[in-house]
Amino acid sequence: MQKNIDDICNAIDELFLRNLELIEEKVSTNVQVELLLRSGYIELAKARYISGKENISILQIPVNTESISSLFKLESKLIKESEDTIHSFDISLREENDFGEDIQNPIKWFGVLVPQSLRTAQKRFQESVYLATKIANIHCELDSIANKLKALYLLKNAFCKQSE
Repeated sequence: MQKNIDDICNAIDELFLRNLELIEEKVSTNVQVELLLRSGYIELAKARYISGKENISILQIPVNTESISSLFKLESKLIKESEDTIHSFDISLREENDFGEDIQNPIKWFGVLVPQSLRTAQKRFQESVYLATKIANIHCELDSIANKLKALYLLKNAFCKQSE
């Protein structure tokens, strides 16, 4: 019986270590997202300064929202782990919209010859979307670990009450 409690305690320790690793990864990824967004906003401000605030504004965005479609496709998967299921998200660039039409790059709304800083801003914002999905995956794994820890604590308490 003592071996079972030791195994449970070791499993709890391993889960806590994994939890700490994931928290560290989540914090560093959040910092990366903040840096990318800050850089993207600075590049956007540079583009507005170079082209003029009238050339890069909300007025260039199409009014007809039905013609706007996302450049990204989000896929949600369920991964089975022993008795647990973990949600996993994957994001990819789309070539066509739901109707089979090619998706227009939103940067073309602002003209054919746009400043390089506008392209750089778009790239930074797209990279932050990829990191946001990574953060979502980390968060799902953290939730899964919390559920496993809760189950192990209940099992450990049952063993402790049984041994008394």
